[in-house]
Amino acid sequence: MTLAQQSQLRKDYMANVPKWRYPFIGYLVTIPVTVLVVLCTIYVAKMFGQFFFPSTFCVISILFVALFWGAGPAIWSILLNSAALYYFFIYPTIGYDITNWRDALQLLPFIGSGLIIALITAQRERARFQAMGAELELQSYARELEESNRQLEDANKMKDRFLSIASHELKTPVTTIRGQAQLMLRRISKQKKTSDLDGVATTLERINDQTGRLTILIDELLDVSSMRAGKVVLNKRLCNLTSLCQDVVDDHRMLSERRIIYEAPSEPVCIKVDVDRLAQVMTNLISNALKYSPDNSTVEVKLQPEPTHVLISVQDRGKGIAKDQQEHIFETFYRTPDAQSSTKRGLGLGLAITKDIVERHGGRIWCESEPDHGSTFLVELPFSG
Repeated sequence: MTLAQQSQLRKDYMANVPKWRYPFIGYLVTIPVTVLVVLCTIYVAKMFGQFFFPSTFCVISILFVALFWGAGPAIWSILLNSAALYYFFIYPTIGYDITNWRDALQLLPFIGSGLIIALITAQRERARFQAMGAELELQSYARELEESNRQLEDANKMKDRFLSIASHELKTPVTTIRGQAQLMLRRISKQKKTSDLDGVATTLERINDQTGRLTILIDELLDVSSMRAGKVVLNKRLCNLTSLCQDVVDDHRMLSERRIIYEAPSEPVCIKVDVDRLAQVMTNLISNALKYSPDNSTVEVKLQPEPTHVLISVQDRGKGIAKDQQEHIFETFYRTPDAQSSTKRGLGLGLAITKDIVERHGGRIWCESEPDHGSTFLVELPFSG
């Protein structure tokens, strides 16, 4: 703490002290208190004929002054009471003899007691001062933290707003470009093939593929923006989960030409969900399983009804995910180090969106994985949801 801060703290400390407890008032009050104590001691001594402990009331007065006005006035009270004791009780007995100092030593226990009281009072004042300093410092930190949180919240809102605006602004031109490319591909397919048209068709196919990836990315950004803004609304209706999963698996079999094993009960498994959103969940999980596993490996999808819920699992034969990374893979924009170093593209939005959709259905999602042994993503959906 700097000198300026200590000075300001001392001012704040004194501002919280009532004026009648200022040390200056204590120095003034000590005088009449000492006079009163001496009078009381003399009165008691006359009443009982002899008073063996004349410093008793003096110690009480020092304690009283120290309690209300602090160490400085307490030391001043020690001096005044010592002088009063010597003048009224020691001097009448031994007189003023500089060589007879032994009887005057009886003041030492009184002075020692007074100094101990003053020391304890000083430590008490210092402790209160330090406690107040710590409190003010904590308040300062709290204000700084509150301001930092407000700035972070504003920046977060600005980022979400930017994502929302950018996604909406990009969606229209990308959709237009993709539509025009697809239209030209259909027209070229009806014409006689030439070497020039083959080159144009290849270019248009690349445009179509890249704009398709952009469309998926823009949709994910829009989902994240809606998710953060709390604008995601589920349109739940009763559906056959067995058929829904089967349709998603068939689509991926056709697009990827990979082997996907699907296990589900023969009878329908009916549950009330948002069909489009749950299809998005299955698409994200199966797409990730295909993306991050060898091309010649198998992906397994299982649907298992339980008494209170439905359990869906998607298992791949990829590299797996380390234990310390499994708790982060559902965070927005998070990608594992293996995913970042691979040639597979992505922004780490799919699993975050999937987790949000599952939790909005009252379910939960988690991952079971070990390095070099693949990964299994499990989704649990309650029938009551």
